Amino acid sequence: MQDWVNIAQIATAIITLIGVATSVWLSIKALREVQHDRKLNHKPFLLFDFGAEQIPIEFVKCGKAIPGINPKYVQMAFAHLPDDIESIRVKHYEKDDKTILIDYGSLRNHGNGPALGVEVVFNPQKVWIGSEKFELNQNKLKEPQYERGLNKLPTYPSHIAKDSTGQLHRIPTFIEKDFEKKISRVDGILEIEYKDIFMNEYVTKQEFRIFTDYSADEKNITFTFSDIEN
Repeated sequence: MQDWVNIAQIATAIITLIGVATSVWLSIKALREVQHDRKLNHKPFLLFDFGAEQIPIEFVKCGKAIPGINPKYVQMAFAHLPDDIESIRVKHYEKDDKTILIDYGSLRNHGNGPALGVEVVFNPQKVWIGSEKFELNQNKLKEPQYERGLNKLPTYPSHIAKDSTGQLHRIPTFIEKDFEKKISRVDGILEIEYKDIFMNEYVTKQEFRIFTDYSADEKNITFTFSDIEN
């Protein structure tokens, strides 16, 4: 009889353990579903509006400097460039004793939540010098003007709310430091990097094309944003 009592106690313990494990599993499953739903309810999705936009530019004698980039790193990276070169920058104007930069690009948040810490990386793939086209290989992409870090641009604002837009004020370094003004076109892929309110990271990839026109009465660059890359 004692054996049956022991067996019954063991069986009861096993059943209880199974019940507890099942309860924990269901709780975890429910929590994950809630977290997934919350994530979907707050997931941002950024994309530049399709189309072309022409922006006026100016030639600025600023040497090797690049706005927002560590001066010491820039001096080291572009040590081979003359100190008195002209950079190609978005045109600015003065208003109420303030310098106002013209912005470009309409980076729209189509998602359900805010996008935080937004940055845009211009990855060039093809470059035209005049009418000649060149494919950029891995060695070429290591050159400072094409380097990823120097072509990662902040947006304004850096946090983009649902149904809102952000813009860019800087142009990519591979255009800005084309001091001989030889580049006529660049094709490539944008990487739009951002986070949601839970600090999950996202990247949207989109095609871009840049056309330069330095001989026009008003010097300009045309940016086009088009297809989404998978």
